[in-house]
Amino acid sequence: MDSFLKDSPFDSIGDMLAILFHNRARDQPDPRGSTHAHSVALFLRGRTNVKMSDILPLIYRHRCSFPAKDSPRVDERGCMFSTTTEPDSLHHARPFLSTWATRLVAAEARKQIGFATVEDPDDDESHVRLRASSNGSGYTTAHVVTWNDFANFSVEALAEKFLAKLSLPMFLTQFMAAPKVDGDFFVRKRRPHPMIQVAALGSFILSRNPYATGYFAMLFGIWPFACKSHVDIKRIYYQTARTALISMTDADTAEMRAETEAANIRGEVEHATILDNVQEYDYVYEQGIGRHSRMKVGTAATKISLHGCAPGAFSASDYHARVALKDRRNLTVHSLFDDIDWDHQDQVQRLHWARVLIISRFRTSPIAKRRMPDDRPRTKFQPLMLNSECETEAHGMKRAIEDFEHQIGVDAEKYPDLLHWVRGDGASYYQILRLSRYCAVPGDFRNKITTPEVWHTGATNLNCLAENHYGPATSSDPSSLSKASGCAGLKRPSNVKKCDYYPTVRNLTLIWEAHVLDCWRVFFDTDDLEKYFQDLKNRNQLPDLEYILDSASTLVDRYTSQAAIQNSMRTVDSVGTHNPNPISIGSPWNGPGNSGVRNQAQGTPDQPKVHEEKPGFTGDRVLRNSQIFLAEFGWWLEMAWAVPEGDIGRVWEIFKIWIFVFAGSSHQNYVKYLLEMYCLLRYEASTGLHDAILDNLLVKVKDELGNYIPGDLQQEHYNLWLQDMSRRHGGEFDDPFFRKTISPNVEHFLRFKEEIESAFNLRRRSKIHTAPHQRAEMQLLLRLFKEEEVHLFRAGRSMGHAAVNQLARGCRKLEGGKLAAFIKETTSLGEFFQEMERHHAHTPDPTEPNAPNSTGEHSSSHSTTSSRASNRSIASVESIINEVDPNEPENDGVDMSDATLFSGSQAVMYVDEEFGLQHDEDDEEEEIQEESVEQEDDDDDEGDADFLETDV
Repeated sequence: MDSFLKDSPFDSIGDMLAILFHNRARDQPDPRGSTHAHSVALFLRGRTNVKMSDILPLIYRHRCSFPAKDSPRVDERGCMFSTTTEPDSLHHARPFLSTWATRLVAAEARKQIGFATVEDPDDDESHVRLRASSNGSGYTTAHVVTWNDFANFSVEALAEKFLAKLSLPMFLTQFMAAPKVDGDFFVRKRRPHPMIQVAALGSFILSRNPYATGYFAMLFGIWPFACKSHVDIKRIYYQTARTALISMTDADTAEMRAETEAANIRGEVEHATILDNVQEYDYVYEQGIGRHSRMKVGTAATKISLHGCAPGAFSASDYHARVALKDRRNLTVHSLFDDIDWDHQDQVQRLHWARVLIISRFRTSPIAKRRMPDDRPRTKFQPLMLNSECETEAHGMKRAIEDFEHQIGVDAEKYPDLLHWVRGDGASYYQILRLSRYCAVPGDFRNKITTPEVWHTGATNLNCLAENHYGPATSSDPSSLSKASGCAGLKRPSNVKKCDYYPTVRNLTLIWEAHVLDCWRVFFDTDDLEKYFQDLKNRNQLPDLEYILDSASTLVDRYTSQAAIQNSMRTVDSVGTHNPNPISIGSPWNGPGNSGVRNQAQGTPDQPKVHEEKPGFTGDRVLRNSQIFLAEFGWWLEMAWAVPEGDIGRVWEIFKIWIFVFAGSSHQNYVKYLLEMYCLLRYEASTGLHDAILDNLLVKVKDELGNYIPGDLQQEHYNLWLQDMSRRHGGEFDDPFFRKTISPNVEHFLRFKEEIESAFNLRRRSKIHTAPHQRAEMQLLLRLFKEEEVHLFRAGRSMGHAAVNQLARGCRKLEGGKLAAFIKETTSLGEFFQEMERHHAHTPDPTEPNAPNSTGEHSSSHSTTSSRASNRSIASVESIINEVDPNEPENDGVDMSDATLFSGSQAVMYVDEEFGLQHDEDDEEEEIQEESVEQEDDDDDEGDADFLETDV
C-alpha cells in the first residue's frame, strides 16, 4: 500500500476517490474505462466481499476522523450532528458524516410529513382535511366534519397508519420515547409510547398544514365540549370547534330529515319522539328592574328509531276508524281484571322468591312474556335542538312539538295518513293527550298518539308504596317501613309522598328480601336459616331446584295472594281448617294496643295518623301489612327486573295490575294514564300499531344482554347533562349555543368521552356509585322479624300502622263509578271521528282483514275466569269488591296525582284545574296549600272532571 501511494499519480486519496466514484451526467460521455466502471458498480451495489457498509463504519470510527485536542480545527468537535453548520465547511470525516446524515434524515422526515398533510387517494375511510364549515366558495374537495369521522377513532389504528405513511418519523420518535430492556424496545402499560408518538406527529402535521385537522386537532377541539371543560381550557379551540359542532348538527339534521322523508314516501313511520322539560334555577346576585332570580325552563326531545314495525302500523285512517267505534265503552272492571295473567304472576313471583338460584329462568318460557330478540340492533338516538317552551302549558307544548317535528322533517299536510308517536313523562303525557283532544278539530294534533313512560310510572308507584307502608315515623309496628328502617339504620324519607328514587329502591329491596327470608325460615321451621342449610349441606341433603320452586309457590300463595290478605283479618279464615294453606300460629298477642300513641291518632300534615282498630278485631294487622308489602313491592320488583331484559310483556302485565293499585292510592292521574294506554292498545290500535308500541317502549343502549332501559330514563340522562351545562354556561335554553352546539350533540358527547378513553387504553369508568354490602343490616332485620313473629298469625295484633290493600280498594273504586266516569269523559274523541266518518261517507268494511272490529283484537288468551280455575294466588274480582275491611283507614282526601305531577326533573309541577296549566311548586306553594285545605274527599274526583274532555 505504501508503494502504491508513493507511485500513484494522484495528489491525494481524495483525488483518487473523486475520480474512482465519478458520477457522470446522463447526457455526458463516460470518461471511465469498462473495468473502472464495472468495478465501482459492483462495489456500490454490494456485490463484492467488502461493501460500503464495511467501509463507512471504518471511516466514521477511525481515530483520525475526529479532531484531536491540539488540532487547529478542534472547534469541529462541537459540530457532531450539527443543525447549523454546513457540511461542506467541515474537514474531519466524523463531524461531516454526522452532520450530512442529519440533514439527509431531516429532509426525508420533512418530505414524509408533507405527504401526510394531503389526502390519500387510496384511503376512502378517513379524511386528512376536515373543515369546520363550508360556504361553498372555498376548497371544493375539502370534507366538512361529521360525527362519522370520529366513529372508528383509535390510537392503535392511527399508529398503524402513521407507521405506513411516516416510517422515518415513527422510527425517530420511537427512539426518543420508547424505553429499552436488554436492547429491545417495550411498551409500558402506563403512558405507552405509541400514544406519545401519534400525538407528537399529529401536532407536526397540523403545524405544516393548519387545514390537516383530521388526525387529532378537530378531535381534541371538540373533546373539551364533551367534558364540559372550563372556559379557560376550551376557549383555545372554541371558535373552530363550535363551528364544527354546528356543522355536525346541520349534517345530522339533514340526514334525519332525509330518512323521515324516505320513510314517509314508503308510507311508514320509523321514529318516535320522547320529550321532557329541562329547568335550572338562575340566580341573580345583583338584582334590579328586570333582573331577578327565576326558574329557566325549556323542552328537550330525542328522536328514537323504531324496530319491528309492520307495514301500515301507523295508519292514521285506521286508527281514527277504531277510535270512532268507541269500543272502550265495553271495558269493565271484570274484563280488565280478567285480562291480567294471574297465573303468570304466580309463576314469576315464586322465581323472585328463589331467584338467587334460578336467574336464567326469567329469560325462557313460560316466564318470558314478550321479550325482545337477542339480535335486535341498538336503538339509534338523535337528540333534537332545545327550545325554551314550557311543556307544562298547552300552548307551550304545542309550539315545542311543532318545533321538534320541523327538525325531524314531519310534514302532516303532505302525509296526512301517518300517525306520529310522541312520548313523555306524566306531565308531558297529560299535555300531549289534551292537545290531541283540543286540537283535533283544526287537525293539528289529530294524528298524534302518546303513551306514558315506564320509568316515571314506576317511580310514581314507588311513591305509592312508600306512602302506604312507611307508617308513622315513630311506629313500633315491625311491619312498617319506618320501624324496619330504624332497626337497620336506614334513612327514612323526609316526605314519604315524594321519595328519592334510588335510596328508596335500595332500602325497600333490602327490607322486602328480609321479609322473604323470614318467610322461608318459618316455612322450614328453623331459628337460623343459614345454619339450617349448612347442616343440610353437611349431610348432603340439600333440596333440589324443583322442591324450592314448589315451596316458593306455597309461600307466594300464603303471604302475597289476595285471598291470604283477606283471611288475615279474621282468625277463622287465616288458621281455620278450611284454609288449604293456613298461616302458622304464633304466640298469643298480649300487646298494649294503641293506648300509648292515642295522642297522635289524628296525625299531622307531614306524618300519617296512627291507626286504631275497632272493637272486636280478631285479625292480625301486622301480618296483613307485611303481606300487602310483599305483594305490592313484588310487583314493582318484577317490573324492575323485566326492563333490563327487554321483556315488555312482563312490564305490561304489571301496568295492568297498577291500574287497580293507582285507583286505590292517592295518584289518581296515573289511573287515567294507564287506562288510556290500555284502551289504546286493546281497542283502538291495529295489530301492527299494538306491536309497534309495545316493542319500542324500551330502548336498547348496548348490544349485550340486559341493556334495555325505559326511553324516558334515557331522556333524563340527557337532561341531567344539559342542566349541568346550563349551570356552567348560563344563558337561555333557546340560545344558539344550546340549540345548535350542545343539545343536538349530547348523545355524541356522552359516547365520545368513553371512546376517547378507550382509544387511549383507559379502562371504561363506571357511571354508578358502588354501594357497601348490607349483610349487617340484613341480620338486624331478620332478628327483628323473628323476635316479633311478623309472619306468624297472632290474633288481635295491631300496633298503630295499617297499610291499605290498594288493589282491592282500586277494584271497589273502579266498580263504584270511576271506570264509568273515565269512559264517559274520554269517548268524546270517538264521537268526533264518527262525525268525520259520516262527513266523508267513509265507513270501514267489516269484512276487510284489517278492518276495525268491536271485540278488541288484543284480548289475551287468559281473559276468562275458567282459565285460572286452578290459580291459588288471586281471589275472584267479586270477592275483592265485596270484601271490605271495616278497620281499613280512610283516604286522607289529598289526591297526590291531582295536586302534583312529576315532570321528569326533581321539581314538582302543580295543576291549575281552572285553566289546565301547571306551575312550579315554589311559585305556587301558598296557593296550593290553601286549595288543599279546601279540597274535600270525594271518590268521583270532581276536580278532574275536565280531564281529557274535548269541546267538539
